[in-house]
Amino acid sequence: MTDEFLRHSKKIERTKIVPLRWFGNICGHFAGNHILMAAYLDEDQSYGFHYKYHAKMYKILNKPYERWGTYYILLRP
Repeated sequence: MTDEFLRHSKKIERTKIVPLRWFGNICGHFAGNHILMAAYLDEDQSYGFHYKYHAKMYKILNKPYERWGTYYILLRP
């Protein structure tokens, strides 16, 4: 990450247990991919099985990220 970003943000680690943090961050990466696919399908108004699959996978994979992942909060300059 660049120094400019780090100066204007605050890092929040939800747990001190490093393997759980790694697991949460990996799940957050995959959850992001699923929400993007659901958004692309939503633009096409295709609400079939693929849309429901990606929405459900986002919901499942985002829970560990919310509980154990690392967040960055942007600060006002």
